[in-house]
Amino acid sequence: MKTEIVRTAALRREYGELVAVRDVNFSVPAGAVLALVGPNGAGKSTLLKMLAAVLEPTRGTAVVNGVDINEDPRGVHASVGFLPDFFGLYEDLTVGEYLGYFARAYRVPGGRRENLITRTLADVDLSGKAGAQVQALSRGMRQRLAIGRTLLHEPPLLLLDEPASGLDPESRHDLQKLFTRLSKAGKTLIVSSHILTELEDYCTHVAILREGVMVACGSLAEVRDSIVKKRRVRVKAAGGPEGALKLLLGAGLADAASEGDSVSFNFSGGEEELSGILKRLMDGGIKVTHFGEEGGGIQDTYLASLEGKR
Repeated sequence: MKTEIVRTAALRREYGELVAVRDVNFSVPAGAVLALVGPNGAGKSTLLKMLAAVLEPTRGTAVVNGVDINEDPRGVHASVGFLPDFFGLYEDLTVGEYLGYFARAYRVPGGRRENLITRTLADVDLSGKAGAQVQALSRGMRQRLAIGRTLLHEPPLLLLDEPASGLDPESRHDLQKLFTRLSKAGKTLIVSSHILTELEDYCTHVAILREGVMVACGSLAEVRDSIVKKRRVRVKAAGGPEGALKLLLGAGLADAASEGDSVSFNFSGGEEELSGILKRLMDGGIKVTHFGEEGGGIQDTYLASLEGKR
């Protein structure tokens, strides 16, 4: 079982009469890439700020990389790279000067700064840009530079609030590749975003926040299974759908139906039972070329959670 890098205990934040985060309990395993999703005003930014120990909770607490956010906020800062939804860059500096400034702010020893800045620029695909003016960078480059700033003190946890906001599709794709590399390098990421379909490409876990309440949290499969009661399975077979349809109907899947060159059916059982259906098809001589679920990703699960609310 993976070690937890984040665990909250009845974490709450109030702004006067408004409860932005309502007694949240959740945990994040080390090495996860967690998508934090929810509508505007759900409390996502407030939650990330508390985990980064830049905003005090009204009550409750969280332990981040073994450090309590209330007892030792500076200790938390050493373990976290935090990118808020609105971040500022020093326009008149060069990229190298900008990272050098933050390396000193993070108290990176002088003898390590140059090599660390060079490595960070490579990590965020900005090699060769050390002498460029920050104000001359494209929006995508600026976003990657800001993320590079969060990496300078080599934190194990990154908290990124809407990092793809305002980026064009190519820049968002570059950002996805960066997150995948960071994950493979051992970082844990919590990423808040509204672009749900893109989160599915690199996230391993999801947390759904609504009106300050944690609706669900866990691996993609765990959260999907807790919310989506029926899954849609699609089958394609060499030679057309007729044989597969006949066999599935004979197996008691009464809602199985042809859809173009494939057959689809609803399924609410477990993985072992689903494997049994595939085995039955193959034992029946069906040459299966595709057997998989339709949807079931972050966006589908989130939309299903909204249906549950209604």
